[in-house]
Amino acid sequence: MKEEFSGVEKHLDKLSECLGRLEPLKERKLEDFLSNPDLRDIAERNLEVAAQCCVDIAGRVISLEQAEKPKDYYEPIIRIGEIGVLPMRFAERFAPIAGFRNILVHNYLEIDWKEVYGNLQKLSDVYEFMEYVKIWLRKRVGE
Repeated sequence: MKEEFSGVEKHLDKLSECLGRLEPLKERKLEDFLSNPDLRDIAERNLEVAAQCCVDIAGRVISLEQAEKPKDYYEPIIRIGEIGVLPMRFAERFAPIAGFRNILVHNYLEIDWKEVYGNLQKLSDVYEFMEYVKIWLRKRVGE
């Protein structure tokens, strides 16, 4: 792996680790999730880190592609859609993950646990994001 791409790889590894922690929680019933603070803590932290990884990966891709820098925290996902790393429709659907991360980080006193549970049910989007990034990475490393 070329050194300039190692940051993307490390973030993909961490993202995979978070998904491994989150996947079993997805199968839990909402009532079990809401009543168990340990499950909620695992979900909160790993969703936060997973979302941060996605935003950081997007930022690194933007830098490596020498694309226009995003103006806000929401924009990196959209930007890598614009440059063709993600399909644009997927980028638009997935970009709110950055806002969800901000909610977890900044509004931690008022977390809507049903929203957290809802995001657990959308882990397939994170896997899809990873696959698109891996495709881009294989193309770039092969150059």
